[in-house]
Amino acid sequence: MMLEIDGWKVGIRFSAAHFIPSHHKCSRLHGHDYGVKVRIYGDTEDVMLMDFVEIKNELRKICDNIDHRVIVPKNQKFIKSEVEGDEVRVSTGEKSYVFPLSDVAFIDIAMATAEELSRYMAKRIVEKVEFPHEVKGIEICVEEGPGQGACHYTPLGD
Repeated sequence: MMLEIDGWKVGIRFSAAHFIPSHHKCSRLHGHDYGVKVRIYGDTEDVMLMDFVEIKNELRKICDNIDHRVIVPKNQKFIKSEVEGDEVRVSTGEKSYVFPLSDVAFIDIAMATAEELSRYMAKRIVEKVEFPHEVKGIEICVEEGPGQGACHYTPLGD
């Protein structure tokens, strides 16, 4: 059995700017409207595998912390970032940016890609949500616009 939450339809979305230093086109600062989808896998003899509410609430918290900000990876070897007072200085190669600290979301990822964002969100959800033992895995998908994105599957339980 698989349950699905479509963030585009239920408001689990965020808008954010990012750049990917090693990519020819995406190395420029740009943004996306992201949608987050969740698939919950498992089997149950009960009427319901799991209530959606807790997962939706946790995902909304994650999205709210990223929404309308510049995503800066904490673990990126090609990006250097320094906080100086109320500003963040970000540099990579020949490019440098200065952003207000309040406009930056530092995330524990290696690069600001849909793949890394889906892995990050899956990890956070597994840490925050107590899943029933019938749930065998979850998949978090982060889409950079409807229909294009990346999914990360995390097995749960036995």
